Amino acid sequence: MNYNSNVSLPGAQRRDKAERPTRKTAPGLWAALAGVLAFSAASVQAQQCQSLVWSDEFSGSELDTSAWDIQEGDGCQYGICGWGNDELQSYSANNLEVSNGTLKITARKERVKALNYTSGRIRTANMPASGQWTNGRFEARLKLPEGQGLWPAFWMLPTDPDVGWPMSGEIDILESTGQASMLAHGTIHYGEAWPDNSFSGAHILSQPQKWSDNFHTYAIEWTPYEMRWYVDDILYSTITSSDLEDSAWWTFENYQYHFLLNVAVGGTWGGTPDDSIFPVSMEVDYVRVYDLGQPAIDGPHIVAPNELATYDLVGEIGSDSSYTWSAPTGATLTGQGTASAQVDYTGATSGDLSVTVSNSCGTKTLNIPVFIEPDHGVETVLDDFDGNSALTYTSYTGTFDTTGGVLTYTRDGASQWDVIATTTSALPDVAPFLTGDKAFVMDINNTDPNLVGKQILVQLENTATATPDNYPTGRHSKYEAFIEHANGVQTLRFRLSDRIDGETANTDVDSIIFLIDPDAFTSDTYVIDNIAILGAGDSTGGDGGGDELASSVVVSNVSTGTESAGKGQKYGTASVTLADDLGNPVSGATVTGAFSGTWSETQSATTDANGVASFTTSTSSNGGVTVNFCVSDVTDTSLTFDSANSTGICQ
Repeated sequence: MNYNSNVSLPGAQRRDKAERPTRKTAPGLWAALAGVLAFSAASVQAQQCQSLVWSDEFSGSELDTSAWDIQEGDGCQYGICGWGNDELQSYSANNLEVSNGTLKITARKERVKALNYTSGRIRTANMPASGQWTNGRFEARLKLPEGQGLWPAFWMLPTDPDVGWPMSGEIDILESTGQASMLAHGTIHYGEAWPDNSFSGAHILSQPQKWSDNFHTYAIEWTPYEMRWYVDDILYSTITSSDLEDSAWWTFENYQYHFLLNVAVGGTWGGTPDDSIFPVSMEVDYVRVYDLGQPAIDGPHIVAPNELATYDLVGEIGSDSSYTWSAPTGATLTGQGTASAQVDYTGATSGDLSVTVSNSCGTKTLNIPVFIEPDHGVETVLDDFDGNSALTYTSYTGTFDTTGGVLTYTRDGASQWDVIATTTSALPDVAPFLTGDKAFVMDINNTDPNLVGKQILVQLENTATATPDNYPTGRHSKYEAFIEHANGVQTLRFRLSDRIDGETANTDVDSIIFLIDPDAFTSDTYVIDNIAILGAGDSTGGDGGGDELASSVVVSNVSTGTESAGKGQKYGTASVTLADDLGNPVSGATVTGAFSGTWSETQSATTDANGVASFTTSTSSNGGVTVNFCVSDVTDTSLTFDSANSTGICQ
């Protein structure tokens, strides 16, 4: 079966025929603001502080039509019927309202000519009280709408470019879909003419709440040849011209860009609308333009139980700074007083991670709510490749070998989308996966550095409605994980990356699709084991029996090396990976071992969330060195050390 059309692509991919810039006769570009904002990266000096250039606070009783151009109709008058995306709405001024301090853009179920829906769309192109800009910080505080079939967006296009879309570029500050309003996307479009266009972007997940539950600030900071995306105080994506396949495609600096705000209905990404949700609105508190960026936090806002995470204050402007950090209850924080803090979430509860920075530009407190995923055990074994399986394999693209109690899977290098398809009755209700209360996990035994960072997707489907050629119908949701290291066994925990078809109910899933290194032509080999569901329910194996509990810990890998100490000197290093007898990484265990060769010293270290303990010699040496390391003991609070079944205790 050809599963290419079964694959859930990023939302931005489905904007293949996105709205081209409207070519209208218009006044000249707003030169005054262009002069304010046309700054270079070198000009952002510490003594400069952020200044507001333009804003609309929507504090009146009607839309300011000297700042916003209201676009109406189905797009045909601009030469892009369906607004270039097969959208189902007709835009109207009647769907725009300013009241109680916000702009409401409302989508309704009402017929206009051949279309069954109406909504609103506005832009600042060539408007005398707003305009267009190059470089700066561009943000809006808004509340996303929720419901199947919606496609809200806050984005930018070049005004009167001399080339068409996407060669002139497109900047999506925020896009989402109503059925997946727990995900916010930031994307740029560029490259060659459609259908050979290109894009780059990322998304940020909110759990257990959705972004649509509250107002949030969505922003992009655009400096020459770099874009940075934010939600509230979180930096979640950065793209530079060097990240593009061809840096010549970065044409953003060539133009001034205007804002667009709209709520599309249906279309290539929104999907089939659920008529019961209408009317539904996106509310906009304000839209603002600043000359410079502002500080933010770079670090995870969703963490695994017992994870050790690093947080950096980035984008700081001002001088003579002081820093005060705070962490969620039960967490251990180090790095107080610096611009970088480390937080150990062992024993912690979900809560706020914040930093207050005071400097020549004033005092600002940055805050991110941290969701700590539940510390559940294995609820259901989907396949341990030792005879316990709740999966029926219906097809696979690559080479599938279960010899030795693991799945050794070699990806088909000729296939862009390598798929393992299964059916299952183990998913009676998948709602807890959407909120992070349950999670898919998979063990990967990897010693190949080339596989680090490779993506694996889990996609949930309904076989009664999904066919190879009717995407997105029948595709419920997908979840992603990335290979973290090459030190042996690691447990990948999958997180939601898309809620695809809102019409596929949580109780309709009967198929799990695994996509190995999607959207690539690689022929790597993956060693997979213990595919399971983490949850709070009774533990069951694939046959409904009790799941085996871990009782011992083993050494699964020892590796050695060196790191520079400067001036020709080197430190010796060692890395020890632990796993329990079910193949899961063991964190918080104490590993004791001894260096030999050039060095002779004994050390102890604690394993991290991936089950890895790291060692570095206390002294350095020059010239040719020999680094050996041998594990002598492992201590864990609940597991006994099984040295006899350990692999390569000495290296």
